[in-house]
Amino acid sequence: MSRRKRCLSDQPGMHRSRSSAVEATFGWKLTDMRRMTYWTGLILALLLTACSATQAAQEPPTPTPLPPDPALERPTYTVRRGVIERVFTVTARATPVDMARLAFRRDGRVNIVSVSRGDVVKAGDVLAELQQEEALDELRRAEGDLTQARRDLESARLAKEKRIKERELDVERARRELERLLPGGEADLFKELQDRLEAAQRELRKTRDDASWSKTSAEEALRDSAEALSDTQKAYSTAYWNWDWVQRYGTDPENPFIKNEAGVLVPNRLTEKQKEEFRVKLVQAERALRDAERNLEQAQRARDRALEDEIVRIREMEKKVEEAQRALDTLLQGKNKAIEDARLALDRAQVALEEARNETLNTALRGVENAERALEKARRRVDDGRVIAPQDGTVLAVAIEPGATATAFEPVIEIADPSNLEFAATLSAQQMRLLSEGQSVEIRLLSRPDLAIPGIIRRMPAPYGSGGSGAVQDRDVTTRFQVVDARGQQFEAGVTVARVSIVLERKENALWLPPEAIRSFEGRRFVIVREGERERRVTVRVGIETEERVEILEGLNEGDIVVGS
Repeated sequence: MSRRKRCLSDQPGMHRSRSSAVEATFGWKLTDMRRMTYWTGLILALLLTACSATQAAQEPPTPTPLPPDPALERPTYTVRRGVIERVFTVTARATPVDMARLAFRRDGRVNIVSVSRGDVVKAGDVLAELQQEEALDELRRAEGDLTQARRDLESARLAKEKRIKERELDVERARRELERLLPGGEADLFKELQDRLEAAQRELRKTRDDASWSKTSAEEALRDSAEALSDTQKAYSTAYWNWDWVQRYGTDPENPFIKNEAGVLVPNRLTEKQKEEFRVKLVQAERALRDAERNLEQAQRARDRALEDEIVRIREMEKKVEEAQRALDTLLQGKNKAIEDARLALDRAQVALEEARNETLNTALRGVENAERALEKARRRVDDGRVIAPQDGTVLAVAIEPGATATAFEPVIEIADPSNLEFAATLSAQQMRLLSEGQSVEIRLLSRPDLAIPGIIRRMPAPYGSGGSGAVQDRDVTTRFQVVDARGQQFEAGVTVARVSIVLERKENALWLPPEAIRSFEGRRFVIVREGERERRVTVRVGIETEERVEILEGLNEGDIVVGS
């Protein structure tokens, strides 16, 4: 202890105090003082080293501290980039795509079961039937009644055709009788009047054609005259204004300026002879204009005369045709009683023919329709007592036997194509809202979880997919998953079970953290970021959340260290 006290008494602070006192007492210079301080510090350092060595030899060793409790250490996580997916997984079972559950449509006792499990059937095959002798007898009677009703209809149709043929013959006979009595080819007067009418009609057609041609020619001449007048008016206007220019300025109206020998523009003066030529052109243009105006007036009058002639001549010819037709009609409408009787007989025959054609077969048709309805009703009753295959396939299950009692609409036979399978699962409404038909899925058999089989959602029940309209509750409310590529695997209906995974959301190269690295308080999400020895709280915005990863949208960068809770 005496050595330790001696070492402590030689500390630099103490030495500096003494040096200050000496300087104050003796008044040494600053440079001498600094030199003294340097050597004094060196001596003190050597003394302290010696003291420390002595103390280390005398003091006991310091104990090693205990390591911290691992349970108290908080885990840390690094913000990384990668693929993040929100996947929905459901268990599904292999089932036929087109499986049909068949049942009787009325109660009864089973009479015949024609198939067993594993039998191959065709569409329309009767698979089972109830005891229904009464229904079969009713069906046979309905078939006989329909056959007889069709025979009656055919007989009524043949009778109608016969009556129509007879009425047609009556009309033909009456027409020939009237033609024989009419003053036709044998009666000279009738022939003369007929020829006169035909001649008048031909003359009327010729007159119309000629008048139309004359009118067209007059209109073309009028059009040509109008165009000629327009041309002469333009020529007169040009001549008039040229002469006016000559009178006013005495220069050439078409080339008023020319260059002289010096290349300067000067007025192009006209000689008296040249002026006279412009005046003569005006006189000629004025004369031509008057001639064109007279020609237009003449063409207008010619066109008007052609129109009037057309109307008059056509009216005259039409009058001749009317007179010839009236004369012929008067002859045909004479008071000859034989002709009047023949006309009356022809009218009656035509009326009878029309009635025969319009005659309906309503009674016979109604009999056939009633028989068809009765037959359809009998067939439905028989079919209600039968189980009929609606499609080709294999019998998967038979739940009845002869003599058993069957309940209406309770499935007793199942058929399907066992080679055409898919997977089916029952989902909740909340789950189906997340999916859509055609969406890709991944199927993993429980027997081969390492093999991913691609598929799609083929059908979802209404109102989430195309499985019905939703107005009627469908018996099949499962969601169907179609296998795109079986990858060599074999499925068995009702036996093969698989896990179906559907990716609801997926992002590449997304920032993510495990869920345990993210904290929340009052609806806000945040993390604790470690930067060296410091930790700070950072608010984050998250995106896709799964059981293993949470997408970080804002607040962090790749490589940040986050302290878990």
